[in-house]
This record gives sequence, C-alpha cells and structure tokens, in this order.
Amino acid sequence: MTGQPERLHHLLDRARRGVILPAEGEALAKLVGELEADLHRYEEVLVGDLNEANIRLQREVARLTAERDAARARRRKECR
Repeated sequence: MTGQPERLHHLLDRARRGVILPAEGEALAKLVGELEADLHRYEEVLVGDLNEANIRLQREVARLTAERDAARARRRKECR
C-alpha cells in the first residue's frame, strides 16, 4: 500500500477542485474499491475475534457460576 495514501489524497484533491481527468477518476474509483475491500476483510477478522472473545468470556462466567453454586451448596450442607 506504499504510495497509495498519497495518490489517494492527490486524486481526492483534484476531484474536490473539479479538475480530475477521466483516467484519474477511474484510478480514484479503483483505489477506493481496494480500500473498501481491505476494510471489509479487517471487519470480518475483527468480528470473528470479538465473537471468539465473547464465547471465552461466556464459558468463564459459566465456570465461575458453577463453582459459586457448588460452594454455596457445600456451605448449606455444612450448616445443616
């Protein structure tokens, strides 16, 4: 992606000023499409990582809840 941000900013500047050439417009559309594809891939990875973290947290909560409930049950038996 070296050079792409500079090229993108240059093309955006030309588009804002209304002096973009047709070939530059096509290059701009291609760059934006590539950046959108990258974002989509990063989003998929991030969502996957978050889902895995959520599952781990849910399992940990279930484990801790079970341990707590078992400890409470033992205390109740000891108090009888």
